[in-house]
Amino acid sequence: MIKILYILKKEFLLIIRDIHAITVLFIMPAVFIMIMSLAMRDLFELHGAVSIDVLAVNQDAGKKSEAFLKAMDALRTFRFHLIEKEAAADKVADKIKEQMLARDYKFALIIKENFSAFVEKNGKGKDEKPLELLVNPAVNVQTQLVLKSALDGKLAKLTWDAFIDRMGSLLPLAGIDREKMTAAEESLVEVHYVYKEGRYSKIPSAVQQSVPAWLVFSMFFIVIPISNTFISEREQGTLMRLKSMNVSRFCLIMGKMAPYLLINAIQVIIMIAMGVYIVPLCGGTALTLGDSMGGLILIAASVSFSAISMALLIASAARTTEQATTVGGVLNLIFGALGGIMVPKFVMPGFMQDLANMSPMSWGLEGFLDIFLRNGNVSDVLPKSLYLFIFGVVMLTLTVILLRRRGEI
Repeated sequence: MIKILYILKKEFLLIIRDIHAITVLFIMPAVFIMIMSLAMRDLFELHGAVSIDVLAVNQDAGKKSEAFLKAMDALRTFRFHLIEKEAAADKVADKIKEQMLARDYKFALIIKENFSAFVEKNGKGKDEKPLELLVNPAVNVQTQLVLKSALDGKLAKLTWDAFIDRMGSLLPLAGIDREKMTAAEESLVEVHYVYKEGRYSKIPSAVQQSVPAWLVFSMFFIVIPISNTFISEREQGTLMRLKSMNVSRFCLIMGKMAPYLLINAIQVIIMIAMGVYIVPLCGGTALTLGDSMGGLILIAASVSFSAISMALLIASAARTTEQATTVGGVLNLIFGALGGIMVPKFVMPGFMQDLANMSPMSWGLEGFLDIFLRNGNVSDVLPKSLYLFIFGVVMLTLTVILLRRRGEI
């Protein structure tokens, strides 16, 4: 027991002397979480409640145009910003174009003077269209079609309601319920997102993706301080002196792992706190933690164990710190690119999602998402934690075999 305490003291002293490498483990993920949570916020919200801002000017004096705007606002997909109409109709287009450029709007809608007459006449006089849509040429065609289809649908509904109003006295004679014919219809389509692993009804927000992703990535970058201390001890003969003092392999390995398990635990706490408290202050959404603290601790510990074990293997195999940091950095980048850290898995093609399952970072990321996003518990993250534990045991076993062959432990 005393030997373990002295070894731990030695490791903590070495870590303090390499404070710059340790600082990177906290600064790097914090910066990435802030940047990616804010930069990718709009991209992730495309899978959620999309809101399209539309400038609008109403030249119509009738009530039908007001009902039309009210119906469009009820969709919650569009936010119409009304501007005052010009007395001269020929100046309306010029003014709204200026407003679009000045306020960076992608769409503008002009409701023409003949709108109410068009609706009340049941669409007669179609050569004079009642709506004019101005579009920024940078907007993709799919988004244009979304707005145009919504406008066409609401205009058709308003025209149909006006027709029912004119035929109101005849409907009871035909046995037709007027309220059912004019009632708003809800969408009968239920949307789910499909992954290779299964079907989920939720897509992560930018912060739900960024916090666990860059946290897992930074935990695997523990290879830098571990390599610095391990190779420094080898060059100074520390490992050989410990071996001559009959220090067991178990004590040596545990002495190496315990301090970095603590560092990774501090990383988890700080990065989660950033997602919960700091990102919302900068305009992003807050990270939701789920309901299972046990599941969170289990997946975090599993990621930490596998990351430290892999780092020990790399440090044992490398001859210099430059070799270790280069190999470790390259492996981390490959695992991160494959595992959904840099590019979310749900935007990957099918074969890339299959490849992602080969990355230990993917197992860790999916485990964190199970807790943060899918309200998972210990049983939900247990399979991924088991994969990470087995991966760590394999790395640790290879480390011991390599060090025994070299006679260092």
